[in-house]
This record gives sequence, C-alpha cells and structure tokens, in this order.
Amino acid sequence: MILNEQLFRNYNELYESILRCYQENSVLEAYETLQKQQMDLYKRVCHISNLVVLLSQKDLALTIWKIYLDTNTNANTVAKFRNTINTLLKNSGCEDKTVKKEKINKIIVNKLTMMRRQFLAHTDMTRSDSIIKICELKDVLDDICREFNRVCDVIDDDRVVKISEINIGLQEMTCYKELFSLYHE
Repeated sequence: MILNEQLFRNYNELYESILRCYQENSVLEAYETLQKQQMDLYKRVCHISNLVVLLSQKDLALTIWKIYLDTNTNANTVAKFRNTINTLLKNSGCEDKTVKKEKINKIIVNKLTMMRRQFLAHTDMTRSDSIIKICELKDVLDDICREFNRVCDVIDDDRVVKISEINIGLQEMTCYKELFSLYHE
C-alpha cells in the first residue's frame, strides 16, 4: 500500500516527533550526567541549564501526550495513524496484517493526562503536584515507538521506514557529544 500525500505527511510528522522525544530524553540524561560529574561547570551556567532542562521536560511530556493521547479529531496520533492503516488493510483484504494497540502503563498515562490538563496546557491553581519521572516517560515513549514501528512494518511504501535502535542511538550520541562540547572548559 502506497500512502497518499496526507498519510505520508502524518507518518513523517509522527516519525519526527518520536525522534525528537528521544532527543529530548537524551538531553535530559546528558544534563543529569553533567550535573553529577561536573557540578562546578554546571553551576557556572545553572540558570541556562535549568531552563533548558525545564523546557525539555515539559516538551517531552507534552509531545508524548500529543502523539498518543490527544483526543482532538484533527490530532495526528499514533493510534489514529494505526487505525487508518488498519482500515486500509481491511478494505484491501489484508485483515491478517492489522496492527494491535500497544499496552501502555495506565498509571503513567493518567498522570500525564492530568499534568497536561492542569499544568502543561494551563496553570491550574488547584492542581495536585504529581510527578512523572523521565524514565517513566521514556518507557511510554518506547511503547509508542514499538506500536509506530509495527504500523510501519505493514506499509508497503519505500518512503516509510521504522525508527531503529540506530536512529535512537545516534540521537543519544549526538546529544551527549554536542552538550558536553558546550560545557567543555
């Protein structure tokens, strides 16, 4: 099945968003390492570092919410992409290739939904201060990526590629290298 222009744009946007989430996760991990291993260096630019960390945390959480949990009818989510591809497969007589939804930790999903509603999209004065650890977001991201890749597996279009461990590893390596070069004494 060759994707039409809109479906290909949807695929490409999801692909880029998932990779950006891995990049943000890598930035956060690099800052954590920098803070532990080179505290004096980190402290010299702590205002900027703390701002980058805060923005990366918020964007990571919000992007994960957007690509998987957004319920807006016009939202481009992995679930909607999966459902559209499954419908196309069923209509072409390939029901055996349909992709099932990935099971994602409901507790983290509920915390993320609440945080988005009360903190990321608004500043709710009555919010509870829930905490989502970056490693929890990474686990959800891995689940989302797995589902996205399974959808990519059933699409017979040379333009569609999965997000590989190599793609993710390159993101991590590049982030560490570039971030540490910024802070090199």
